[in-house]
Amino acid sequence: MDIGSWTVGVLATGSEGVQQVAAGQEATEQAAIEAASDAAVWVAMDRGRQEYRITVAGTEMILTPGLTDGEDVDLWGVHDAVLVIANE
Repeated sequence: MDIGSWTVGVLATGSEGVQQVAAGQEATEQAAIEAASDAAVWVAMDRGRQEYRITVAGTEMILTPGLTDGEDVDLWGVHDAVLVIANE
């Protein structure tokens, strides 16, 4: 896998397969991490609280966002989780 590649997929409730919803190729690993994080936030804004499968430069992660006190999807949590996991 190329160091700058990333994908975001969603395993929607009631579905059996992951649907890839965003992908890209960046010049550096850090740019790929940031792009994947941004894309995951946008997808979570649209799809809500689902199970997301994110791959960045060979690092695979499964992310199910939490909720804020107002019962909205915690988009900051999505953003931060991708950054933290991918940078480990």
